[in-house]
Amino acid sequence: MNQNNVFSGKNSLLDYYNPDKNPPTPLVEIPEHPFSADGVRIYAKLMSFLPATNIKSLPALNMLQDAQEDGRLNSKTKEVIEYSSGNTVISLAILGRIMGIPNVRALISNKTTDEKIKLLRFFGLDLTLYPGPSQPQPFDPLGGIRDAVELGKQPDTFTPNQYDNDMNYRAHMRWTGPQIIQQLPDISALACAVGTSGSMTGTGLYLKQQKPGTVIVGVCTAQGDRVPGPRTLELLQPVEFPWRESADCVEEIASPESFAMAMDLCRMGILCGPSSGLALCGLYSFLKRMKEEGKLDSLRNDQGQIPAVFLCMDGPLQYMSEFFDKIPESLLKPIRNSELLTVDTYPYLPAWEISPEQADEILLGSPSPESTRLPIVIIDIRRRSDSTTLPLTIRQRSGTSSAASILDLDIGAYPTDPNPFLDPSTMVSQWNALDKRLHNPADPVFGDHKLKGKMVICVCYSGGTARAAAPILRHRGLETYNVIGGLEEWCRSSRVVGIGRNQSNVKDSPVLAKL
Repeated sequence: MNQNNVFSGKNSLLDYYNPDKNPPTPLVEIPEHPFSADGVRIYAKLMSFLPATNIKSLPALNMLQDAQEDGRLNSKTKEVIEYSSGNTVISLAILGRIMGIPNVRALISNKTTDEKIKLLRFFGLDLTLYPGPSQPQPFDPLGGIRDAVELGKQPDTFTPNQYDNDMNYRAHMRWTGPQIIQQLPDISALACAVGTSGSMTGTGLYLKQQKPGTVIVGVCTAQGDRVPGPRTLELLQPVEFPWRESADCVEEIASPESFAMAMDLCRMGILCGPSSGLALCGLYSFLKRMKEEGKLDSLRNDQGQIPAVFLCMDGPLQYMSEFFDKIPESLLKPIRNSELLTVDTYPYLPAWEISPEQADEILLGSPSPESTRLPIVIIDIRRRSDSTTLPLTIRQRSGTSSAASILDLDIGAYPTDPNPFLDPSTMVSQWNALDKRLHNPADPVFGDHKLKGKMVICVCYSGGTARAAAPILRHRGLETYNVIGGLEEWCRSSRVVGIGRNQSNVKDSPVLAKL
């Protein structure tokens, strides 16, 4: 055992993925549950703690190692092909690269979620889409599973075929079952979601060998329903693994309950995917029936307890979109200020906000923070009545031309309006008005014919509205800044700008009374 959990040398990654060189994955008791008072102790076996964060990495490793041993997988192998859109083929991609296999190809349903397709591509998989059922029968001549087998007959190609490869379920006789017996020798029951049936079959057969009388509960998705990974009982029937010798009963669970249970486990601190929620729901269903039939005592050990385990196959993050499709809104807390989700959508950078002193220097000819000396346009975002009667003026140095041109933008903002960054309703109204004018490169006043090739400085009464405006123009590719504190701060100390045609001391300007 690698007690310090350090993996070094040329085989470090292979050793890291080898369960024989790692401690067992955690077995964590659920402190409170509906059967606590009945002496039932329920444990989550966290297979998500494997390096690939999913249980399917075990059969993937076992199938590849077995193929290496008999020569089906060798130095000439150029491609591994598998019908899988989930953890099996992701594990094959990771392990295949570690073992030096140039390409791993995933045959997947055209109904695979966009989220899952992105995940597969992230792991470097070569994808081929197939029409028809998302979970075809293993021997359907028109299905992707059968096609993967045929493609695997080509030279220098290997198809593990998890649906018909005994190394699938034997991986759990080799690793999962022994770990559970080591951790919980007096186990009474095991619940496991059933897809290819490998996890349930192998773990269950091993537990029955080591502790006869252990009850194995297979958990399938309800007929006509779908949880990623597990199959319905109907789709399980043709599977030729000896799952019937392992399973003592099969529970059928609907997807909403599975997803809700998985979310509850995650909130409890057991991070797991929907098939784990399915397994725990199935265990609860089994225990409830046994209790109603007066048979619960048959599961008790010598201490009068009923230790039960359910397998947590993977984590929740790759299923977020499906969680939110299945989870009722009543189980989720509301989002405050949700009106902000559709506005203020462009990024901000601190460098786009300049002090009044920096603004003065730019108008006096110094380079901008981006070291450019472009012609300057100031966008004055005040009400037209203010910008007309109290116009922004620029004091010119003797012998120079005007430092900047000024464009007025009236979006209906008052100097007494709340700061949009502190008031969501103000942000919604102001940002929509700003975006309508400033985001449009064909706008008659603020289009590219006016602003392209210019440096833009946005100002407003007290700074908030201009701060919201600058990222809109930045998104158009224009070098844009906003002045911190707005005209209130800029005009108070500026050597360059003023308010009013007489350019009098801004401290005496009536606009400040409005601010």
